[in-house]
Amino acid sequence: MIAFLDGMPLVALPDGSNTTFDKRWVTASLRQAAQEAGHHQWCLAEHIAESVSIYLKRDFDENFILVVNLQEAVLEVLQTLGFEDVAGHFQLSDPPVQLSLREVAREAGEGYELAFFGLLGDHLQRVTESRSQRLEIYDLSGCLQTLSAKRSRLRRDGLREEIVDFIRQYGLSAGTMRQQKALEIQLS
Repeated sequence: MIAFLDGMPLVALPDGSNTTFDKRWVTASLRQAAQEAGHHQWCLAEHIAESVSIYLKRDFDENFILVVNLQEAVLEVLQTLGFEDVAGHFQLSDPPVQLSLREVAREAGEGYELAFFGLLGDHLQRVTESRSQRLEIYDLSGCLQTLSAKRSRLRRDGLREEIVDFIRQYGLSAGTMRQQKALEIQLS
């Protein structure tokens, strides 16, 4: 048996890919279910996600868990604690999506900024069409190095502002485009 560094099994997704278990993912889905069940500012979401995390770390013997089995584990905890109303609304969203801006810049190749913004828009659109509630965008500094290697520091700062503004504007419009839940975007 292979032991993972953090002791957590991977989560097997329906498309055949795997992702790491993230308590924030389960917590966000629990909060949404609680909200739909009429529990505003429900403080138990973090505790239930932590309970599931402890179960997976200590008592789950496999290297991976199917996403449907993860959902069943959360439902079981909710029902055991007497929160059938929350369980009735609980649906595990798609896992958080991670997007490397440096990789998008590399993908743009010789098209540089023009191609970069087109590709970034395509990536953001795909996330908007998913059921994921969280988008983690990272490596802005690496992206700027790739896109503006031969440009001045002033131009790099301007490009940084353009990228942040593009993502911010997309995030605002994504709220009206999504038929599912709101999309939380984190940029680092």
